[in-house]
Amino acid sequence: MTEIDSKCIFKLILKNKKSVIIILALAVLCAIVFSSKAFIKPLYKSTAILYPTTTYSASKAIMNTNGLIYVDPMEIGEEAQTDQMMQILNSGIIREKIIAKYDLANHYGIKDNCEHKVYRLNKAYDNRIRVRRTEYNSVKISVLDTDPQIAAAIANDIANLFDETMNDMQKEIAVKALEIVEKEYNNTINNILALEDSLKNSKNNIYLYELESQKANLSLLRAKYDDARINATETIPHKLVVTQAYVSDKPVYPIRWVIVAVTFLATLIVIIMILALFEYSENKNKKQDE
Repeated sequence: MTEIDSKCIFKLILKNKKSVIIILALAVLCAIVFSSKAFIKPLYKSTAILYPTTTYSASKAIMNTNGLIYVDPMEIGEEAQTDQMMQILNSGIIREKIIAKYDLANHYGIKDNCEHKVYRLNKAYDNRIRVRRTEYNSVKISVLDTDPQIAAAIANDIANLFDETMNDMQKEIAVKALEIVEKEYNNTINNILALEDSLKNSKNNIYLYELESQKANLSLLRAKYDDARINATETIPHKLVVTQAYVSDKPVYPIRWVIVAVTFLATLIVIIMILALFEYSENKNKKQDE
């Protein structure tokens, strides 16, 4: 815009300053009123930040079969563990538990008889609840809600459900593994007892080599059995909580001053355009009259 254009606009505003002030005042007043709690429900945000650990099983956090070496269960995981954490936190298992616990369909105002209820509910969930990776390879859970208490509770529950989901998935496999190892362990003990009886009743030592082999196998099976028993009966945390979600006392939406400022600027632009149009029409009519 040139200097002449700026002067023309300024003159137009001064020429109609009363009307401009009244219209702008009404626009700002409307923006203040319609951005209030009476018309727009404020949204509060709560955030939890987690790091995954590198340890996948309870037995690895305590010992392994190679010399009972201790593995640090609190070691922070790398990119692969972060990707796994995000997949689980975004899974349908956790989504369904959160939706059921907080009755989100009703909470989000989605009626049972409405069309495409499931689609609308999942859309609302995705808009309000987000899980993303941070630049520091941690995972951030962000929840928006009209109730600050619920926002914080959902964020913390999702974080807690990560451990529960991981342990449930692992335990299903661990219990089956324990059954297999326990069966093999008991069979080996029975074989050893049978070989020892055979040696007592035999005049030669033809069973001695097999007995030693079975005893060596029993030692390995015992270590595997201990691992399987720990994994089937014990649980460990798979996350480190860096930031626990807290109840916010200030809404993040709507940002009223932004709404008022945008309304003011938009109204001013419209006023200038209308005044310029009227000015152009008046000048054109004057030229035609001359």
